[in-house]
Amino acid sequence: MGFLDSLIGGEKPTEAPEAGAKGKTNPFAVSLLFHPLRLSAHGSNSINLIVKVRNVSSDVQLTSIDALLPKNSLIGFDKPGINKGVEKRLGELKPGEETEVSIPMWANNQTEDGKYEVEVTVFSHYIGYDKVLSYLKKQASFRVV
Repeated sequence: MGFLDSLIGGEKPTEAPEAGAKGKTNPFAVSLLFHPLRLSAHGSNSINLIVKVRNVSSDVQLTSIDALLPKNSLIGFDKPGINKGVEKRLGELKPGEETEVSIPMWANNQTEDGKYEVEVTVFSHYIGYDKVLSYLKKQASFRVV
């Protein structure tokens, strides 16, 4: 492909597919949202992590979601802030189907203000939830003020 071809729109290069685990093509489109946008420090309140998962493959996918918070933070997936990890099993997603999961995260009266990270992993399983076919990791941050 020459210089003029790139200007006038000749043959376009094909993009490599996004790779998941073990070189498999990623079967998901994932977006992360927070509602409300931030938590209040030094108070018992919650924020919802909203995970939207869409099956972009042509196959049915047995799907689950894992969410992890840093171990040293005083934020958790339960009111006391002890539970730092959560798993949600979504079941089978048909091709093109989209689902939304809301996961509450809680602050307590010792939570300091700052920026916190949450890591979400979406898994594609086969046969059962014990075997992983592929996965996609996403990270997002939220503020505590």
